[in-house]
Amino acid sequence: MQDTITRTHDNLMDVSLFEMPIKKAVNPKIILDNENGIKTETTMDDQVIVYRPDTMEILGRSRSNKYKIIEPAILFQKHAEKVMQDKNLPKNVVVTDTIYEGGRKQKRTMSYPDLTHVMPDNSKVNMRSDIFNSVDMSWMYQAFAGAYRDLCRNSLVFGGQRMYHVKQKHTTGLNVNATLNQVTKTIQMFNENKDLMDKMIKQEVTLDQVAYILAQNIAKKKSGLSRFGIQQKVEVNKKLLDYFLYQFDREKNNLGSTVWNLFNALTHWSTHIDDTFERENEKTGEITEVSMTRAGSKTHTAQVKREDKVREFMNTEDWQNMLSGVFVIPKGVNLQF
Repeated sequence: MQDTITRTHDNLMDVSLFEMPIKKAVNPKIILDNENGIKTETTMDDQVIVYRPDTMEILGRSRSNKYKIIEPAILFQKHAEKVMQDKNLPKNVVVTDTIYEGGRKQKRTMSYPDLTHVMPDNSKVNMRSDIFNSVDMSWMYQAFAGAYRDLCRNSLVFGGQRMYHVKQKHTTGLNVNATLNQVTKTIQMFNENKDLMDKMIKQEVTLDQVAYILAQNIAKKKSGLSRFGIQQKVEVNKKLLDYFLYQFDREKNNLGSTVWNLFNALTHWSTHIDDTFERENEKTGEITEVSMTRAGSKTHTAQVKREDKVREFMNTEDWQNMLSGVFVIPKGVNLQF
């Protein structure tokens, strides 16, 4: 079976790529062969597995019995039905369906070419919405509205309390029908985000402000608490910070020293997982090309995590203050990261 398969079409109700039977088994019994070829039956105590009954392939396992089974095709079909009921959404839609890791993870992207916002740099931003799901206990069910900027091929993710973003674990409390009621907010969100993008373009920022807000948020390493509950020293992910500043500087001629430029640096990182950038060695002055991808990492999983981090950043007080032009660097702060 192919690891990744992608299909692009225009029929929302076509969920054939996601069709696969799945079942859950608690304390399953399995057959083992010993070195002499003798088969023995054993019980996997305190184990819950998700498997395909047609191939008997185990897709995931856990010690919790709360995992809720939802066949991917049924989930995506319910979402499609809800979208088609919304008379405000254009009928012209480009659907991109993708399965990863032999079907263990799924994604559907719906782009609306007729819902477009033209930016001052003449780039076009199209409305889109995405759904993520998995059957191997790795991804939560997620659905959100965003946009796509054609000039840089960035998938634009937005934060804020008004953002349509559903994220739920596959537990007994998962109610897909209830979460789908938010689908009808898609156009409203896009229109609000058009105003937000225009606001980003007009709001200027300094390089010091950009470096400081990144270092304090998305480029900050998780320090956690010591064994005594005392906050440990805050450290900066220097590589990630340098990458954002590199992208911001590279686009200054086109996008200016603006929040819009910073926003595009963030979404460039969350979209282009295999990206590289040029970095100067502080000791030797030598310029080297640095990769932003960890060895052995899966691109689709990395993208989901990065998009979540961008959304979290945009929900911070710091980001809202920068967007409103009131973000201030505290006095006496050392900006040498």
